[in-house]
Amino acid sequence: MKDIFNDKLIPGLIKFSNFKFVRAMQAAVTAGMGATILGSIFMILNNPPFPADMSNGFIDAWRMWASANGAWLNLGYQVTMEMVGLYTLIGMAVVVSQMNDVRPTNMIVTSVASFLILTTDLVENNLAIGFLNARGMVTGMLVGYFVVEASCFLLNHGLKIKLPESVPPFVAEPISSLLVNVVVVGAVVLVRLAVGSLTGGLLLPQVINNLFASLFMVSDSFLATVIYAVLVRFLWFFGLHGGNIAGAVMKPITTVALAENASAFAAGQAMPHIFTQMFVQTWVNMGVLPMVVAMMIVCRSQQNKAISKIALIPALFNIGEPLTFGLPVVMNFRILAPWLLCFGLNSGVGYIATSAGLIGRSFVSIPYTVPCFLKVFLSTMDFKTVILYVILFAVNVLLFIPWLKKYDRELLENEAKEA
Repeated sequence: MKDIFNDKLIPGLIKFSNFKFVRAMQAAVTAGMGATILGSIFMILNNPPFPADMSNGFIDAWRMWASANGAWLNLGYQVTMEMVGLYTLIGMAVVVSQMNDVRPTNMIVTSVASFLILTTDLVENNLAIGFLNARGMVTGMLVGYFVVEASCFLLNHGLKIKLPESVPPFVAEPISSLLVNVVVVGAVVLVRLAVGSLTGGLLLPQVINNLFASLFMVSDSFLATVIYAVLVRFLWFFGLHGGNIAGAVMKPITTVALAENASAFAAGQAMPHIFTQMFVQTWVNMGVLPMVVAMMIVCRSQQNKAISKIALIPALFNIGEPLTFGLPVVMNFRILAPWLLCFGLNSGVGYIATSAGLIGRSFVSIPYTVPCFLKVFLSTMDFKTVILYVILFAVNVLLFIPWLKKYDRELLENEAKEA
């Protein structure tokens, strides 16, 4: 089994995760994280997350304050969360520029101009911008990548205006790239015309979103959620960063899903998605801390006692590498069964509970390092998620204990022999 993975599967996965577009996409998705977190704050302030029939002094005061300040709170939400597609585009342009060792300023301007050409219309001489939000994220990543790559290709092949070295770089950059900008933007205009002609007037993001619609539906299912959770941990078992490899495909999807849930909540509509990026950060990734707690309860070997102490604080803040490589989890078949079982169980139970309406759906973006017992509440604004989290946490600890106890017994015997 190890030979099959080491010789065939792992090299392919590593090659995939190292593709330039995959690496750029991983970085670009996080570019809008600050905006989504700020947007979430504005959204919660403007929409107190309490049932309509719940009332007390604090809640009533909050509602009155939100009503009185709704204009600027909504403005804050609109320019942050509702422009996440634009911020993702800028992030992709910056990342790809850095990969190509070029100044990003002109690349950002060209990418934004190209994105607007492909995603907007004129309605009574006014610009109709409907895809600056989550609906334009995939298009933004594609435009940001290919516009910068095409520009760099043309620059590297001599399509530039040469200026004296005495011209300051910030002045020379837009002038030397003028011909490239004309060619790239001209090509973008042709793409806009071709897409409209072939699709009866649809814009590029509409075509892309239609193509991805089935993928969104399939990925937001119980089976896909459990398979993803198990796959991520299986990759970690072989020393591969499962979050980066599997997340390269799923993170753009789950990020869009979270943004769409936030937009639906702000509009007072039913949230459409369960499997969001915050669902991944809470239910899919919750098994590391219970494992450390189980180690602290039953492990008596010097090795495991030391590792559990070292891994506790990082695990509390959702960082699992000290445990993964210190226990180790990597290539340790003694704990493979509970390792996969617990993460699959957490994801499956979390999905079923959300689907049944027992707990709320996630719609608030929270930083990754916020402890999960806080994050499950903050991302859903539902106290019932904390109750489910505590129950699953206890079940995880109980599932890990017998396997860790057996493994620890072997380490104790080895330590006794060495002594």
